[in-house]
Amino acid sequence: MTSLLQFARHHIEDSVRDLLDKEISERVSETRLDSDLDDAILAGIGAYALSRHLPGDVLQSIQVFTAAARHALVLSNLPAQNFPATPVSGFGDEPELAVTNAIHLGLIRLIGCTPFAVAYENDGHLIRNVVPNPAACGTTSSWGADSEFFWHSDNPHQPFGRPGSDPRLYTPPYLTFYAVRNEEQVPTEIAALDDVMVRLDPETRRILQTPEFEVGAPDSNDGGATRPLREAAVIEPDGTGRHRVRYDRGTTRGITDRARTALESWSQTLTTIPGAELVLDTGDFMIFDNHRVLHRRKAFTPRPDATARWLRRCYAA
Repeated sequence: MTSLLQFARHHIEDSVRDLLDKEISERVSETRLDSDLDDAILAGIGAYALSRHLPGDVLQSIQVFTAAARHALVLSNLPAQNFPATPVSGFGDEPELAVTNAIHLGLIRLIGCTPFAVAYENDGHLIRNVVPNPAACGTTSSWGADSEFFWHSDNPHQPFGRPGSDPRLYTPPYLTFYAVRNEEQVPTEIAALDDVMVRLDPETRRILQTPEFEVGAPDSNDGGATRPLREAAVIEPDGTGRHRVRYDRGTTRGITDRARTALESWSQTLTTIPGAELVLDTGDFMIFDNHRVLHRRKAFTPRPDATARWLRRCYAA
């Protein structure tokens, strides 16, 4: 069966990368810009330079990403500044990453989205450093490394929002990443919900769309700051003829016998679906639809702290 994953990938020429690097570096050097305080300024700097220098076909692919309802997009060979050591504690000096932040936030703006943070995760900071934090050993968290992530969506314990709503109250529509380093060559795997749906029997699909499930918060959330979502469906229609998903194997449970049976069938089906293994390297940007894409990451052994795997993640709506 052919995969239904709609995925676009573009590689930037070195000459374009160098022009972007020169222009953005000059503009952000005029002052110290913090991603939490100056996100709109950084996005403006990045979007202006990107719109000037990216090839027309690449720019169009970025700008129609949401309207075309693609599942994922990767842009490779973007400028890579001189990076500090990986902040394995989870937090670092944001102004030190102004070039990277301008590119990351500028791309989110060109896609037509708004970046946002949530109060119950990452101490409310806009951009999360996805790093192997020793304090997160043994947890299925973006700060972990030794635990495998099964297929899941981010923050599934939140309800789905309507267009135009405050995204901080709901499941994030999009996840975006900029790769700082990944010498361990750890892949981020993505799979389309559509590929799960066509493999489920009709009765299982029907039960998964009933409010007979409870979904708890993932390990990355701050303690007891959020409560489980009760009487929720795993799959919901999104109003456009497609479906959206909320799921984390460690926090999702059925609250009726038939829901538990359907959840077992769902979990088994997830072991058979086709996916894309994306090894993000330095200077790669990725966005995917968190409502229509499941993702996972296998356990890995990180390099020494200073050079350990480091991705930058930002929610967008």
